[in-house]
Amino acid sequence: MPAYNAVAFFFDLVIAVGIVLLLYTLLCKSLRELLDRVIRLPAGSTFYIRALVVVLLAGALTKVISGIHQKPGDHFMEYVWAVARDVSNIFDNLIVILLVYVAIVTILVVVLKPKNE
Repeated sequence: MPAYNAVAFFFDLVIAVGIVLLLYTLLCKSLRELLDRVIRLPAGSTFYIRALVVVLLAGALTKVISGIHQKPGDHFMEYVWAVARDVSNIFDNLIVILLVYVAIVTILVVVLKPKNE
């Protein structure tokens, strides 16, 4: 693997994990409060939070694992565009994952909320 490909792969990896950590920090507190109120089981809340992190990481890293395969003679901007294309794909995956997760949590709230009141 040429050096530029390795550097671009490293940037992809750092950006993907950074995006997942940013989403986690933005969602964790309010999601935990919601789940604690609805589920009323600390282990259940922990499970759903951990499941979110695992699925977000898996979704983000699936696009990074494929790697960047540029020719050694390509210009620097070709690598920049390859990283940008991978980041776009990462966001595509994460949006779909978050939409499915929100649907699951909404169903959970609708089903369990009347029973708890």
